[in-house]
Amino acid sequence: EKKSGQPSAKKGAAKNYDEMVVVPAGKFIFGKPGSSKEISLPAFSIDKYEVTNKQFAKFNLDHKYDSGGDNYPVTMINLAQAIDHCAALDKRLPTEQEWEKAARGTDGRTYPWGNEFNRVLCITKESVDEGQTSIIAPVGSCEKGNSPYGVADMAGNVWEWTSSFDDRYSILKGGSFFDDRGFAKTHGYLLSIPNDAKDYVGFR
Repeated sequence: EKKSGQPSAKKGAAKNYDEMVVVPAGKFIFGKPGSSKEISLPAFSIDKYEVTNKQFAKFNLDHKYDSGGDNYPVTMINLAQAIDHCAALDKRLPTEQEWEKAARGTDGRTYPWGNEFNRVLCITKESVDEGQTSIIAPVGSCEKGNSPYGVADMAGNVWEWTSSFDDRYSILKGGSFFDDRGFAKTHGYLLSIPNDAKDYVGFR
């Protein structure tokens, strides 16, 4: 029986937004088809979810966001701000290779859930009907689209800063609500100047 005031079991367990996932050591296929290579990484941990507004505001007291936005991904922050937030938690940003392994597993898949695009498993331009404006979603909204290791939102929602560079440009991974399925592929990436801040870029 359900005690009054208790959340209904149907809602499922509440998300622990601080949860981390361990990605075991070993080889995986990195890079886009045609130029991919097998590389090996030591074991590492990565945040299961993108960093939320509420989490970011804990260490950045001047961070303002709309009411109701606690569990939406933090955006409009540059690389230095993302690095500083990680450091406050004794963490760091993932490298491009770590991010990609956490997203695609070891079988070289195109999307975190497999090789076929499915608009209900992610938040991209295709998530809304034609003519509608695509919008950002609370983190972890598409659990069925999680990666082989159980990491959420690795296709779409917001682009994510990594610690890797290509020349003087930062490498971002994961696509966003603002972009189409092509950018949401596990091997896709975006180059940005490090001090840029956009409403479709966050981090984990």
